[in-house]
Amino acid sequence: MPGNLKIGRHEIPIGLGLITGVLFLIAIANLLTKQDATIAGVIFSGVFYGILTVSERYAKREQAGQIEALEQFRVFDNPELDYALVGTRPGNILVTVRDPNRLHHLRHVLSRTNTSHQDVVVLSARLSPGRHSFTGSTSYEARDVFDIYEQELFSRVVALAEKQGKRVSLLVVPGTDVFDAIMLTAQRLESSRVVSGLSTKLAADEQAKLTGDAWERLPEPKPRLTMEIIGADGRRHEYPLGPHEPRLRPCDVELLHKVWLEITADPRYAGLHHYDVVALALEELKRTLNSKGREALLQQFNSSVTEIAKPVR
Repeated sequence: MPGNLKIGRHEIPIGLGLITGVLFLIAIANLLTKQDATIAGVIFSGVFYGILTVSERYAKREQAGQIEALEQFRVFDNPELDYALVGTRPGNILVTVRDPNRLHHLRHVLSRTNTSHQDVVVLSARLSPGRHSFTGSTSYEARDVFDIYEQELFSRVVALAEKQGKRVSLLVVPGTDVFDAIMLTAQRLESSRVVSGLSTKLAADEQAKLTGDAWERLPEPKPRLTMEIIGADGRRHEYPLGPHEPRLRPCDVELLHKVWLEITADPRYAGLHHYDVVALALEELKRTLNSKGREALLQQFNSSVTEIAKPVR
């Protein structure tokens, strides 16, 4: 509504209030100058509202117990998948779905994405025997990968997208591993981000690790991708896939700086940089992992992970 004042995420309806005030003044003026016409108009509006209310309740009663109408889809089979074939642009957002009752992450993506500038592809990865369909060595019939479950799932997706006035592309990909199917699709479509709902069986870190392992198995060139996992409560977990700059905690940065200060106190190493310290530490870590001290080092990592995961009481 034009004229409203936005403060952060909140919007003060100044423009809407002014319009309401003007309409209210007009109604008062009509009541004072044209009393009979105003009363007749109010009665007509009340009767019309009552008719609509009764009709709506009657329609809901008629539909009660009936199976929800499903959208009809036309399925095209093509193993040579790419963004041009799907009708999307590079840099799209790939949203994975499987449960028609758990589409909160898709709702979140649609609410924050302008689909006229960035495409949204909704993917259902279906486990199927045999090799992945992208290899072109396995032929799938439409009924093998798109049955009543996918029809219900995509009907919910289409209804959600239409409600928000957004356009989405729908895709079903069969494969022997869900995570491989997702990553292969993201690579073929040149997606920039993969968004999934939080698994009911895996923690966010475990889900991201399996996705990252699938990324490692991709053929070259491997795309730069960001994995986003959204829980039903709206909490978001973001994971860059592949090589990326690590996220250091403030205590890690402070420790790195202290080591750097201690070394550069010697004038001979005045030109040393922080990344030199990190590079040497990583080389030493790699050398230890390939030596007899591997188990002792891994035990230190295990202690560190246990300490981080300790619940707060």
